[in-house]
Amino acid sequence: MTIRFAVMVAVLAGSLGVCSGIPQPVGLVPGLVRIPAGTFEMGDHHGFVDPKHGGDETPVHLVRMDAFYIGINDITTQEYIAFLNSMLAQKRVEVRNGGVYLVGGVDLLCETRKLSTFSRIGWDGRTFTALDLKELHPVVCLRWPGAAVYCNWKSAQNGLRSCYNSSTWECDFNVEGYRLPTEAEWEYAARGGLQKPYARFPWGDDADATRANWPESNNPFRVGSEPWTTPVGFFNGELRRKSDFSWPGAQDTWQTSNGANGYGLNDMAGNVWQFVNDWYGRDYYAYSPTNNPPGPSSGSIMPDGQPYRGMRGGSWYNGENGHSRTSNRNPSYFRGPQDPNHPYYHISFRVVLPVDAENRPVIKPTPVQRVPGRQGGPEGRRPRSEGALRDAVGGQRIDRPSRSEAQPSARSEAIGGVQKKASTFVLSSSVVKEGGVLPVEYTGDGESATLPLEWSGAPAGTSSYALIMHHEAPDQTKWYWVLYGMAANVQSLPRNVKGVGILGSNSVNRRREYAPPHSKGPGAKTYIYTVYALSAPPQIDVPTEEVSRDVLLAAMKGKILASAELSVVYTRSGEGGGQDDRPSRVFKPDASTKP
Repeated sequence: MTIRFAVMVAVLAGSLGVCSGIPQPVGLVPGLVRIPAGTFEMGDHHGFVDPKHGGDETPVHLVRMDAFYIGINDITTQEYIAFLNSMLAQKRVEVRNGGVYLVGGVDLLCETRKLSTFSRIGWDGRTFTALDLKELHPVVCLRWPGAAVYCNWKSAQNGLRSCYNSSTWECDFNVEGYRLPTEAEWEYAARGGLQKPYARFPWGDDADATRANWPESNNPFRVGSEPWTTPVGFFNGELRRKSDFSWPGAQDTWQTSNGANGYGLNDMAGNVWQFVNDWYGRDYYAYSPTNNPPGPSSGSIMPDGQPYRGMRGGSWYNGENGHSRTSNRNPSYFRGPQDPNHPYYHISFRVVLPVDAENRPVIKPTPVQRVPGRQGGPEGRRPRSEGALRDAVGGQRIDRPSRSEAQPSARSEAIGGVQKKASTFVLSSSVVKEGGVLPVEYTGDGESATLPLEWSGAPAGTSSYALIMHHEAPDQTKWYWVLYGMAANVQSLPRNVKGVGILGSNSVNRRREYAPPHSKGPGAKTYIYTVYALSAPPQIDVPTEEVSRDVLLAAMKGKILASAELSVVYTRSGEGGGQDDRPSRVFKPDASTKP
């Protein structure tokens, strides 16, 4: 151990334990905190609607949790290196082209520097080493199976049974070994006991960039070569010194604020995303069980046609506050502008150790249920072809749900004594089904007509509707139709609608008009129509020419009672596509209605 590294270990020693003032856990497990059994209302309490995956943090629902232990910190590079070298000595892992695999396995566990320039894992052909003095930073450039195998190894090291089957990646929740946290466990722990009111961040509602490593932070690790991670537990309220950490920034000192939550957990906001055990199921909150929800049995299909595991906590990389709202859900597909091939340089994990798991009722993942009015979009569509899909991050074969699993759920949620039923708000069209091919007459290659739409099942209290049509391109979100201010008695839009609502702008030419699909490039493109049922009209203080998709979403925040989607696909003839996104013809619905 170098002198510099020894100093870093000593400086961070306080951060690696339970914060002062936190009650000592029953049956202390080194490096973990015992989270007491209890209940909480899981989901978003602040009216947020994610522009890429909609209202997937609703409905807010009551969850009862048994006690469990969770890691105070994310797993560090040095901890993961110890695991790799131990597995190497047992001849259980091998390196192929810079990637680490189980011997004979097909699922990538992690990347070494040879495979990814962002990796802190070195490989000289004989041993694994930590690079760039990042021993105490969270390990990055790994995949979900790499986290699951670490958990199995950790269990074996402590004489416990393994939770994961490394052939199928199924998790046995009734084994008292180490595993990844479920989404419910993660959120319950991340909230740190803060309830009524429920806070946005693990410590409260203060978006303080000295408490966490996110884009607004000016901490001294945010320069030089990416990834810009910080050591685990760095944000503990103390004055940090360059002489202790050798950070790349010019500052000699940097004052942190305490970013730990009420349970003493570090980095539950920012620094790195954290893998959870669950498949990401966009509609899971509508049918999640109340007791210890284990996640859905399969995942929602992403734009690349694959399901992905979930991740929580936000990161150093991008988004307001690093997307680190306590309730924020994210599939590990959405990592950056190069999705689905964006680097995994801002994802890590922490471990969970259940309490008395073997004496609990048998826990199995929840069969997927189709929720009317919530299916659709790139995150909710099911593949149109039958058969199995291969998990892009877990290697598991996933079959489509049976017909019985796909029926609408009649379940209602009891939240504070109020029964909240799953939404029945549905959007449809008379000329194209969900996931169907958009007829050419509704594109820039045809008549540029607006699609006839109709909706039903809006919740009580709906005072107006809004509509957005958008497409998730590899590098940006594009929108083609923004229409709001539709009265509560409007239940449909005819072909080439006129005189209904107020038109906003599109991203094609920034005009107040409908821009039909005319995207460049080969292959099928998915276009998503979303209708929003609002409790009150959106209050917009900019000219209608400036009402973009983002402006409207922001104005609707806290007013959305329900949303329904219809996804369609279109493939341009000629494979090469157009020269750009400008439509050959643009249909201009009547925009004379004033706000």
